[in-house]
Amino acid sequence: MDAALSEEQEEIRRTLRELLRGRCGGDDVKTAVRTATGYDEELWERLARELGLPGLALSTAYGGVGCGPVELALACEETGRALLPSPLLATAVLAAPLVAALGTGSQRAELLPRIAGGELTAALAVPGRALSRALGLDRPDGRDAEDWAGGGRAGGVQDRVRDGGWHLYGQVEHVLDGHSAQLLLVAAR
Repeated sequence: MDAALSEEQEEIRRTLRELLRGRCGGDDVKTAVRTATGYDEELWERLARELGLPGLALSTAYGGVGCGPVELALACEETGRALLPSPLLATAVLAAPLVAALGTGSQRAELLPRIAGGELTAALAVPGRALSRALGLDRPDGRDAEDWAGGGRAGGVQDRVRDGGWHLYGQVEHVLDGHSAQLLLVAAR
Protein backbone atom coordinates (compact mmCIF):
# COMPACT_ATOMS: atom_id res chain seq x y z
CA MET A 1 0.00 0.00 0.00
CA ASP A 2 1.29 3.43 -0.95
CA ALA A 3 0.32 6.01 1.68
CA ALA A 4 1.83 8.93 -0.24
CA LEU A 5 -0.53 11.66 -1.34
CA SER A 6 -1.18 12.21 -5.02
CA GLU A 7 -0.24 15.45 -6.73
CA GLU A 8 -3.90 16.51 -6.71
CA GLN A 9 -4.19 15.79 -2.99
CA GLU A 10 -1.03 17.77 -2.24
CA GLU A 11 -2.47 20.65 -4.28
CA ILE A 12 -5.71 20.59 -2.26
CA ARG A 13 -3.68 20.68 0.95
CA ARG A 14 -1.36 23.46 -0.27
CA THR A 15 -4.13 25.65 -1.71
CA LEU A 16 -6.29 25.40 1.39
CA ARG A 17 -3.34 26.02 3.71
CA GLU A 18 -2.34 29.16 1.80
CA LEU A 19 -5.88 30.53 1.69
CA LEU A 20 -6.43 29.95 5.40
CA ARG A 21 -3.05 31.28 6.49
CA GLY A 22 -4.17 34.86 5.87
CA ARG A 23 -7.69 34.44 7.27
CA CYS A 24 -7.32 32.43 10.47
CA GLY A 25 -5.18 34.44 12.83
CA GLY A 26 -6.13 34.45 16.51
CA ASP A 27 -8.24 37.60 16.25
CA ASP A 28 -9.96 36.35 13.06
CA VAL A 29 -11.00 33.12 14.74
CA LYS A 30 -12.22 34.90 17.87
CA THR A 31 -14.26 37.33 15.78
CA ALA A 32 -15.78 34.52 13.72
CA VAL A 33 -16.87 32.40 16.68
CA ARG A 34 -18.59 35.41 18.25
CA THR A 35 -20.97 35.79 15.29
CA ALA A 36 -24.47 34.35 15.32
CA THR A 37 -23.44 31.48 13.03
CA GLY A 38 -20.15 30.86 14.82
CA TYR A 39 -18.07 31.13 11.64
CA ASP A 40 -17.00 33.65 9.00
CA GLU A 41 -19.80 33.39 6.43
CA GLU A 42 -17.85 35.35 3.82
CA LEU A 43 -14.88 32.98 4.12
CA TRP A 44 -17.19 29.94 3.95
CA GLU A 45 -18.71 31.29 0.72
CA ARG A 46 -15.22 31.85 -0.69
CA LEU A 47 -14.13 28.32 0.24
CA ALA A 48 -17.24 26.99 -1.49
CA ARG A 49 -16.89 29.16 -4.59
CA GLU A 50 -13.14 28.87 -5.16
CA LEU A 51 -12.36 25.41 -3.80
CA GLY A 52 -15.70 23.62 -3.75
CA LEU A 53 -14.94 22.69 -0.15
CA PRO A 54 -18.46 21.72 1.05
CA GLY A 55 -18.90 19.51 -2.03
CA LEU A 56 -15.39 18.12 -2.15
CA ALA A 57 -16.52 14.51 -1.66
CA LEU A 58 -19.90 14.83 -3.37
CA SER A 59 -20.56 13.50 -6.84
CA THR A 60 -20.24 15.88 -9.78
CA ALA A 61 -23.80 14.87 -10.66
CA TYR A 62 -24.89 16.99 -7.68
CA GLY A 63 -22.49 19.87 -8.25
CA GLY A 64 -19.74 18.41 -6.10
CA VAL A 65 -16.05 18.15 -6.92
CA GLY A 66 -16.16 14.34 -7.11
CA CYS A 67 -13.20 13.64 -4.86
CA GLY A 68 -13.34 11.08 -2.09
CA PRO A 69 -12.97 10.69 1.65
CA VAL A 70 -9.17 11.10 1.58
CA GLU A 71 -9.47 14.57 0.06
CA LEU A 72 -12.22 15.47 2.52
CA ALA A 73 -10.02 14.27 5.39
CA LEU A 74 -7.18 16.45 4.07
CA ALA A 75 -9.53 19.44 4.03
CA CYS A 76 -10.60 18.69 7.61
CA GLU A 77 -6.96 18.37 8.63
CA GLU A 78 -6.06 21.75 7.13
CA THR A 79 -9.11 23.54 8.53
CA GLY A 80 -8.29 22.00 11.92
CA ARG A 81 -4.67 23.10 11.64
CA ALA A 82 -5.87 26.67 11.07
CA LEU A 83 -8.54 26.38 13.80
CA LEU A 84 -11.08 27.48 11.20
CA PRO A 85 -14.55 27.66 12.71
CA SER A 86 -16.79 26.42 9.90
CA PRO A 87 -19.72 24.11 9.17
CA LEU A 88 -17.42 21.75 7.21
CA LEU A 89 -17.50 18.81 9.62
CA ALA A 90 -21.23 18.91 10.36
CA THR A 91 -22.24 19.61 6.75
CA ALA A 92 -19.76 17.84 4.48
CA VAL A 93 -18.59 14.99 6.72
CA LEU A 94 -21.71 14.06 8.72
CA ALA A 95 -24.84 15.25 6.92
CA ALA A 96 -24.07 15.28 3.17
CA PRO A 97 -23.01 11.61 2.96
CA LEU A 98 -26.23 10.59 4.74
CA VAL A 99 -28.36 12.59 2.31
CA ALA A 100 -26.40 11.04 -0.58
CA ALA A 101 -26.79 7.51 0.78
CA LEU A 102 -30.27 7.58 2.34
CA GLY A 103 -32.14 10.49 0.74
CA THR A 104 -34.77 9.98 -1.91
CA GLY A 105 -33.93 10.98 -5.46
CA SER A 106 -35.78 14.27 -5.07
CA GLN A 107 -34.10 15.00 -1.72
CA ARG A 108 -30.66 14.39 -3.24
CA ALA A 109 -31.49 16.55 -6.27
CA GLU A 110 -32.78 19.38 -4.09
CA LEU A 111 -30.31 19.35 -1.20
CA LEU A 112 -26.92 18.13 -2.43
CA PRO A 113 -26.28 20.86 -5.04
CA ARG A 114 -27.09 23.50 -2.40
CA ILE A 115 -24.73 21.82 0.08
CA ALA A 116 -22.00 21.49 -2.57
CA GLY A 117 -22.37 25.17 -3.44
CA GLY A 118 -22.10 26.28 0.18
CA GLU A 119 -25.63 27.71 0.15
CA LEU A 120 -27.00 25.16 2.62
CA THR A 121 -25.41 24.06 5.88
CA ALA A 122 -26.58 20.96 7.70
CA ALA A 123 -26.27 19.21 11.04
CA LEU A 124 -26.90 15.70 12.27
CA ALA A 125 -28.90 15.19 15.48
CA VAL A 126 -28.34 11.82 17.10
CA PRO A 127 -29.28 11.25 20.75
CA GLY A 128 -26.81 10.20 23.40
CA ARG A 129 -23.70 8.34 22.42
CA ALA A 130 -25.32 6.80 19.36
CA LEU A 131 -23.52 8.90 16.73
CA SER A 132 -20.80 6.35 16.09
CA ARG A 133 -23.43 3.60 15.72
CA ALA A 134 -25.55 5.80 13.45
CA LEU A 135 -22.57 6.33 11.17
CA GLY A 136 -21.89 2.61 11.11
CA LEU A 137 -18.63 3.00 12.98
CA ASP A 138 -19.58 1.00 16.04
CA ARG A 139 -22.23 -1.67 16.39
CA PRO A 140 -20.66 -4.23 18.71
CA ASP A 141 -23.95 -5.66 19.96
CA GLY A 142 -25.62 -5.94 16.55
CA ARG A 143 -28.64 -3.79 17.43
CA ASP A 144 -30.66 -2.49 14.54
CA ALA A 145 -30.99 1.02 13.14
CA GLU A 146 -34.00 1.91 15.30
CA ASP A 147 -31.74 1.91 18.36
CA TRP A 148 -29.73 4.78 16.81
CA ALA A 149 -32.56 7.13 17.68
CA GLY A 150 -32.05 6.57 21.39
CA GLY A 151 -34.75 3.95 21.73
CA GLY A 152 -37.93 3.78 23.74
CA ARG A 153 -40.02 6.36 25.51
CA ALA A 154 -37.32 6.94 28.13
CA GLY A 155 -35.05 8.78 25.75
CA GLY A 156 -34.05 9.66 22.26
CA VAL A 157 -36.22 11.04 19.51
CA GLN A 158 -39.45 9.49 18.28
CA ASP A 159 -41.71 10.40 15.41
CA ARG A 160 -45.41 10.17 14.79
CA VAL A 161 -47.60 10.77 11.80
CA ARG A 162 -50.09 13.44 12.75
CA ASP A 163 -52.23 15.79 10.66
CA GLY A 164 -50.75 14.36 7.46
CA GLY A 165 -47.11 14.99 8.42
CA TRP A 166 -44.28 13.75 10.59
CA HIS A 167 -43.93 15.19 14.09
CA LEU A 168 -40.79 14.64 16.14
CA TYR A 169 -40.56 14.63 19.90
CA GLY A 170 -37.71 13.91 22.25
CA GLN A 171 -34.33 15.37 23.07
CA VAL A 172 -30.82 15.48 21.66
CA GLU A 173 -28.22 16.93 24.01
CA HIS A 174 -25.53 18.11 21.57
CA VAL A 175 -25.82 18.86 17.86
CA LEU A 176 -22.62 20.03 16.19
CA ASP A 177 -23.45 23.33 14.42
CA GLY A 178 -27.14 22.80 15.17
CA HIS A 179 -27.51 26.44 16.19
CA SER A 180 -26.80 27.69 12.66
CA ALA A 181 -27.62 24.81 10.31
CA GLN A 182 -30.35 25.38 7.79
CA LEU A 183 -31.00 21.65 7.46
CA LEU A 184 -31.27 19.35 10.45
CA LEU A 185 -31.12 15.58 9.94
CA VAL A 186 -32.62 13.81 12.94
CA ALA A 187 -32.24 10.14 13.79
CA ALA A 188 -35.72 9.24 15.02
CA ARG A 189 -37.63 6.10 15.90
